[in-house]
Amino acid sequence: MATKRKTVEVNTLKTQINALLACEGTGSAPRMALARVLESVLMDTGNYRGYGYIKWMNGGCDAWQAAGSPEDNSKFIGDESLRVYY
Repeated sequence: MATKRKTVEVNTLKTQINALLACEGTGSAPRMALARVLESVLMDTGNYRGYGYIKWMNGGCDAWQAAGSPEDNSKFIGDESLRVYY
C-alpha cells in the first residue's frame, strides 16, 4: 500500500484555486471563500504576493484609462471575486 502524503505544495494549491477563481460559472460567494482560504495559506507560509482582478488585467485597465481614469473604477474591475493570486 502506498504511503499517503501529509503535505501539498503551496504553488499547486494556488494554481488549482486560481483556476477555480477564474471560472465565471461559479458564484461569487464560493469564489470569495476559496480566496480567503488561499490568502490564509499564502500568508501563513510567507508566499503571499498579492492578486489582480481578471477583468482589470484583461482590458479593464485600458478601458478605464480610455474613459479618462474616473475615480470609480468598479465597472472596469468587474466582479471582484474573479481574481488571480501571484
